Amino acid sequence: MTQQNGCLDTELFRSDPCRFLDDAIREHVRTSPLNHLTAFGNLPIVDEPIVGFADGDDPVFQELKAVIGEFHMTPREVLDKHVAEKRWRFGTPGALEKIGVVSWALPLTYETRLRERSSPLGGSPMYNHSRWIGIRLYEDMEQFVASLLEVLGCNAVAPVHSKFFAIQNMPGGWMAANWSERHVAYACGLGTFGLNGLMITARGCAVYLGSVVADRALTPTRRAASRVANCPYFTDRSCGLCMERCPGQAIGPEGRKNVDCLKNLRDEQAPNVIRMGLDKGLVGPAPACGRCSTGLPCEDRIPAAASARNA
Repeated sequence: MTQQNGCLDTELFRSDPCRFLDDAIREHVRTSPLNHLTAFGNLPIVDEPIVGFADGDDPVFQELKAVIGEFHMTPREVLDKHVAEKRWRFGTPGALEKIGVVSWALPLTYETRLRERSSPLGGSPMYNHSRWIGIRLYEDMEQFVASLLEVLGCNAVAPVHSKFFAIQNMPGGWMAANWSERHVAYACGLGTFGLNGLMITARGCAVYLGSVVADRALTPTRRAASRVANCPYFTDRSCGLCMERCPGQAIGPEGRKNVDCLKNLRDEQAPNVIRMGLDKGLVGPAPACGRCSTGLPCEDRIPAAASARNA
């Protein structure tokens, strides 16, 4: 527990910050009033999360500049910007020593995944609400963790909610963020990439990701050597069901084409949903789609074949 008699367990944080944060994140998900689908009998939006950690100076973060773009920030760059943004005259170190990253995956519930499996175009009402109403919960999680760390005397920031988060237009019409939650999740040992472009975690790929950076040393979670180790398609071509599941034909043998995925979501999916009379109860700017994360062997776990190979 992160609290004892209503007070923060600062001794646990000092002795084992990873355990403290793991407990705090799980407890917050379990007790948050935001973790409810009010339009669906107050069922939870997400189940118990999984949490991973990384050394913020791990070379993997420099490698992301080659994988994504030079504009992608390292954890140290993120925290330096955050500290500079504070403009404090007192109490801020001249140079940050240790940098830690905490990342988590919030698994969608069985009920939500079940309904999305049978939705012909994706974006079943329950999945749609998990996506758009759930934003409040996903944002709150990152703000909670960052605020908790700051209360405990750290400098901490949720990069995607910072003033310096940005999305770049890339050649070919797709876009890339200067902080990728998926790549950070891999760096923190939460899982590896699938053919669908999603992170296949121990709780599958039907998850929402979040992360926070702090000037606190955190014991790294062991990660797979291969960035696609959990995907049967990439390891032995024994799957590929996500290609069939995608209503926009955006997933092929080389992976997901972000441009085609966005085009389907923005230009094609909504009119088709309306034409088929499937728009009742939907909210948000788009129907949302989770077909490539449901109805798959990796929906809620690492597929058995891949898990055996990784053992």
